[in-house]
Amino acid sequence: MKRSTQLIALMAALAAGSASAAGTLAGTTIENTATASFEDPANAGSTLNSTSNTVQTVVLPKPDFDIVYTTSGIADGNTLTSTPVVTTGAVPGQVIETPYSLVNKGNTPLNIVVNADTTGSAAGATVRYYLVNTDGSRGAEIPAGSAVPVAADNPATTGVDEGIVKIVQVITLPTDPALISPTSVFGASPEGTVLGTAGADPLVTPGNGYASGTTVQEENKAVNTDLQFTRVTVFAPALDNNPNTNPGTPVDSAGNPLPPASVPPVTSVNVPTEVVGKPGDNTPVVSAPGYVTPAPTTPPATPSPVPGGATDPTPGGTPIATNVAGDEQIAYPAADLNATPDRVVFTNTLTNTGGTTDVVQLFPTLADGTPDPAYTFDPATGVFTNPTTGVTIRFLDPVTGEPIRVSTDPNNPTVAQYPTVTVPNGSTVVYRTEVTYPDVNDSAPIAPVTVLIGADSLKDADLVSNSNTRNTILPPAAQFGDATGAQGAEATPAPIQTVNPNGPTSGATSPDFTDATATFPMDVVNNGQYNDSYTLSGTVTLIDAVTGNPVIVPVLYYAPDGSLLPRVSNDTASPDYNKFITPVVAPGTEYKPVAVIQVPAGTRTGDYTVTQNAVGNYSTIPMTDTNNIIRVAPAGSVAVAKFVAKAGVVAGSNPINTIPNPADYTATGATGARPGDNISYRIIGKNTYNTSVNGFFLSDTVPANTTLFSVALTPAPSKTIYRVDGGAWSAAAPTGLAAGTKIDVAVDADNNNLPDALAPGATLSADFIVTVN
Repeated sequence: MKRSTQLIALMAALAAGSASAAGTLAGTTIENTATASFEDPANAGSTLNSTSNTVQTVVLPKPDFDIVYTTSGIADGNTLTSTPVVTTGAVPGQVIETPYSLVNKGNTPLNIVVNADTTGSAAGATVRYYLVNTDGSRGAEIPAGSAVPVAADNPATTGVDEGIVKIVQVITLPTDPALISPTSVFGASPEGTVLGTAGADPLVTPGNGYASGTTVQEENKAVNTDLQFTRVTVFAPALDNNPNTNPGTPVDSAGNPLPPASVPPVTSVNVPTEVVGKPGDNTPVVSAPGYVTPAPTTPPATPSPVPGGATDPTPGGTPIATNVAGDEQIAYPAADLNATPDRVVFTNTLTNTGGTTDVVQLFPTLADGTPDPAYTFDPATGVFTNPTTGVTIRFLDPVTGEPIRVSTDPNNPTVAQYPTVTVPNGSTVVYRTEVTYPDVNDSAPIAPVTVLIGADSLKDADLVSNSNTRNTILPPAAQFGDATGAQGAEATPAPIQTVNPNGPTSGATSPDFTDATATFPMDVVNNGQYNDSYTLSGTVTLIDAVTGNPVIVPVLYYAPDGSLLPRVSNDTASPDYNKFITPVVAPGTEYKPVAVIQVPAGTRTGDYTVTQNAVGNYSTIPMTDTNNIIRVAPAGSVAVAKFVAKAGVVAGSNPINTIPNPADYTATGATGARPGDNISYRIIGKNTYNTSVNGFFLSDTVPANTTLFSVALTPAPSKTIYRVDGGAWSAAAPTGLAAGTKIDVAVDADNNNLPDALAPGATLSADFIVTVN
């Protein structure tokens, strides 16, 4: 019994050695020889041994293999959606490397064929596999579908596993925007297979242990059940392109922290959005959230908040109203006095919340985010030019004021084509947008200047804006002139209004010719793009017919309904008293005031030009109309009075025909004379016309029962001429003429032997003395 127990134990040990040899390399020959020991029957106490024959066993292949993540602790057997190995925020052209290990879990060498499984992945990425060198660097590429020899681990060695070959999977993302977008998901898993080479008799043709001609998956599992994916999600830009805001973490175009002074604070500005038609408002503005681009400091600050010209050219700056919710800001520039192109400088902000620093290019864009083809770009100057409209755009750094340049960094995922800014995550880049537009004149209708600005991340493949914002300029324009039937003012005709200065005065509906009021219907046309009211004023310089002195008469302005427009000031002593305010006029509409001039009595006849002025109360556009003419018609008469000498009569006490009597002369009082006495008459003629009367002379006839004693002008002029009974004029004074003789007397200062003119308001007096027969 004792010997039998020992034999069974030996056989069990042999069996145990065979089982544990599952890791023994295939092809190993296991030899075993048994012995028997016994007491020599012939020699008690002596042990004899007997040896058996030697038995040989060849270790057959027991194949098994797997592909696993090289990084420990990550289980395989996943899908694209369930894999824990994920690269997020990948950019076009990015290369994603994942280390894997080809593991021979069997006891025989295997040729493992490696292919990429891209089930569920977006198309367009390339997947390649490379061997890994001993120093960890990438080695030779494993051609697609080729086999990688992997030895079996030798259990006889320690500290090294000959059954592992390290490889790296390399996924290269596409750069074609048609193949990659922020919603794209890419991925791949190495998939290993082994082609069986074992024959029917494993002792004759053991091969690799797998039946010849069969394709075996990893760990002999079903196809696609033992994969180890790497998933790649694409960076999704999170940009917010805005009007000027009050950013918490502002940076300049290079991503450096920005001095607060470089960001004009959004507070409130006065902009011309007053209610249309509001009367009497010569400051047609309302308060709105907004800002004014800062002006340069004098002397320049260190650092200057806006050196290099990144400032608004308008004195005091152009008010810019911001509408962050509508992604728009609107500039309301006033007019200037030149025809050079105008310029407005906006402040824009671009915020990045994408989780990582982004590099972004700026450009004029269409609504769909593609670059606006109306603009050409010169990278040398940083200028976008619209050759059709003449509008140019530059994006400027808020600190240097210089144009933002196009990035040439080779590390950019896509090539920059336009001015480029760097925006750290959670920061807001501040940039200026300088818009220059033609300013040929301030009268013709003008369109708004609208610039849609796109911001495109270089971390996506397309050239499409990720966020747009709009900068709009509403330029002013206006016309002032004589009214027309169609919209617009007429500047070329010269309307003439004839007035009678001695007639009554009237208002805006004055008739021509019969009164002392001249009226000219006018048009004020708002050809600009924002609401405005206008201050109207005008004068005409008339001449007083009597004194010859100039008389400046203001133009009054009436509304179309005949009411007087509001005055700028109701203080009669104010220089603004004769300035009048139109209601607020909407863009593209006109207002029709009536210019009214009250011509004073006694104004000399003639044509007088009216000068009218209009100025935009917000736009400051000055306009002048100087082609209206007031024609003053002759008005008045010639009064004649005859007085006779009478002592003691007070001058002016006995006027006749509006002419006062001289002292010691009467027009109506009784007088007496004896034969041989002289009777003295004073004849006075007065010109009450508003113009000179030509060929003026006085006449009288020698009364019955008298003889002419003398006739003379008083005071005596430089030359007096006389005419008797319609004969020729002569400088010889007549005398002794009989009753019934007519004598004419006149002034001939110009010595042409003809009566001179009598000026308006002037008088001519003659003393006519006769002797009673």
